[in-house]
Amino acid sequence: DILTVEASAATKILCSDPAVPTDSRNICWKAIDILRKRFALASSAAITIQKNIPVMGGLAGGSANAATALLMLNRLWQLHCTRPQLMELGRELGMDVPYYFIGNTAFDSETTGRLEALSAPCELAFILVVPSFGVPTKEAYREIDYAKTGKQTIKTNALQQALSLGDYTAIARNCHNDFEFSVFAKHPELATIKNDLLRAGCDAAFLSGSGSTMAGLAQSKEAAMAIAARLPYKTIVTATHCAEITL
Repeated sequence: DILTVEASAATKILCSDPAVPTDSRNICWKAIDILRKRFALASSAAITIQKNIPVMGGLAGGSANAATALLMLNRLWQLHCTRPQLMELGRELGMDVPYYFIGNTAFDSETTGRLEALSAPCELAFILVVPSFGVPTKEAYREIDYAKTGKQTIKTNALQQALSLGDYTAIARNCHNDFEFSVFAKHPELATIKNDLLRAGCDAAFLSGSGSTMAGLAQSKEAAMAIAARLPYKTIVTATHCAEITL
């Protein structure tokens, strides 16, 4: 997504995707409100969002936009917020928001609220399959069966270690997402996409976030493109990259 932030007499949100609310429900609107309240500001802003990340796809587009809005408003209003301050404000907007002030690879725990940067000295490539329908985040959380979740901590710990070591085989072996238990039950076609990704040559496949995007893992972008060509779906091929977050 591409955000433009400008000074304005009143809060305004404009978005290229009509599926995105442009009133006080918008997470960027909430970012404006949080800063105005925290610093007792009379000024406001207008934010224009050119939407490229699929809505309700489990790709954290809204969280990324909220973090970007906080960063840009921090500069616009010369608030001089530090990274820890921005992360604290971001946590009020959503669990994923603080990550975008660290970037690269990180581990987060909803139970502890602690975000840890991880060294991950390997490039990973992904085939993203974005279905024609989305999964609302609130719906996904509401329908979690907690009797089935939280039982793969061994895999979680192994995945952290594999990322730190750059061990691709171990990374692929330990990918998992507990949202699949409930989301697949309501949307069985996502389980079909997962199986198709694996059959086409992905080394792992999993639900991205709370869905509906399915992600397939490949060792290189070239391998990912070859796999995508064998699939009967509209796909996005992408890869990890390092990015320096500038305040």
